[in-house]
Amino acid sequence: MLDILLFSLLGIFVGIAVGLLPGIHPNQIYIILVSILPLLSFLSEWDLIAFVLSISISNVISNYIPTIFFSIPDSNTAINVLPGHKMVLEGRGLEALYISLISGILTLLISTLLLPIFLILIPFLYDNLHNYIHFLLIGLFLIMAFFEKGNKKYFFILVFIISGIWGIITLNSPLIKSENVLFPSLTGMFGLAGLLIERGGLKKLPTQRQIIDNINNEGFVKTVSSGIIAGLLVGILPGAGESQAGVLVSHTIKLSDKEFLGTLSGINMSNLLFSIVSLSSLEKIRSGTALAINEIVYNFNTEYLLFSVGILIFSGSLSVIFTWFLGKKTLLLLSKINYDLVSKIIILFTCTLVLLFTGFWGFFILIISIFIGLLPILFKIKRTSCMGYLMLSTIIYFSGLSNVIGFLFL
Repeated sequence: MLDILLFSLLGIFVGIAVGLLPGIHPNQIYIILVSILPLLSFLSEWDLIAFVLSISISNVISNYIPTIFFSIPDSNTAINVLPGHKMVLEGRGLEALYISLISGILTLLISTLLLPIFLILIPFLYDNLHNYIHFLLIGLFLIMAFFEKGNKKYFFILVFIISGIWGIITLNSPLIKSENVLFPSLTGMFGLAGLLIERGGLKKLPTQRQIIDNINNEGFVKTVSSGIIAGLLVGILPGAGESQAGVLVSHTIKLSDKEFLGTLSGINMSNLLFSIVSLSSLEKIRSGTALAINEIVYNFNTEYLLFSVGILIFSGSLSVIFTWFLGKKTLLLLSKINYDLVSKIIILFTCTLVLLFTGFWGFFILIISIFIGLLPILFKIKRTSCMGYLMLSTIIYFSGLSNVIGFLFL
């Protein structure tokens, strides 16, 4: 029992470190772990599962600090930048972090209570929906475009197609690994593009309020329920991601900025849980976490599932406490220094990391992605139009049309 606790704590600290450092993903840690599994035969599978899951959930939680405060997302939190950093510029950065943390952990706890239902529901939904993922995404695109006013609909469609074509090219390019391309592309479109516009002339962040305006009960019900439903779809549908689910929720349910941010956090958290449930009930791998666990345990039965849920709750709760402490310290420091200088340092630091981790081609992708990310700002349309980057290639693949343009998928 003590060894499980130690490996959980170790995983938490590793996950937090990975979450705070842009360009590093837990999957990179899992690849190393899986490659040296023969050398770790003296460890029990319980220790290794606790380590992997603790990394996963602490990474999700701690990543809200760079995402919200610095506009540096990873593939799971690209959309979180939009309402989160906006709240920072309004002096509500602490509130944004609070909403993300509380909504996320609440969604995890409620999802755990509903676990017996999900064990029945997930196989049913998978059997009936997985062949229609492209239709669902096309419907989502139409909803997104519909909500733009007047001629802005055409600009939205244009940016969606441009970002989508860019996604097809980069995600299938032989010049850079697909697992590396998301860092420069999403950071460029959703992070640095906005940072370049928003920082202009801003020498200091607004005074950050230390009083949290709690979301009312109705707001928490909306954020948790929306997060569970969207996270459930992400967990069972191939090709669907947290950001796509977040866009769907934002265009179908009327949510305030605070509620939207909380829902996105709930999606991140519930998707992590449902990827583990899918491994147990469907024997399907829906995440890097599930892949690592599948390499550790070949028969992921109910006993392992219940153990995993317990680890997620334990490590998630501790990660929320650590992240809240780090977030308050970070925001206090940011409010005392020149924001324009900090923005320049962040941009330079991010560009350096892109060069370091993805090379010249990654840096080239970053630059093009920044220009694409500037388009919705210039056209004054929703920046979710850039989600075409992920959605268009997914639609083409699952509609069976990839053979028609097969040269892009080599």
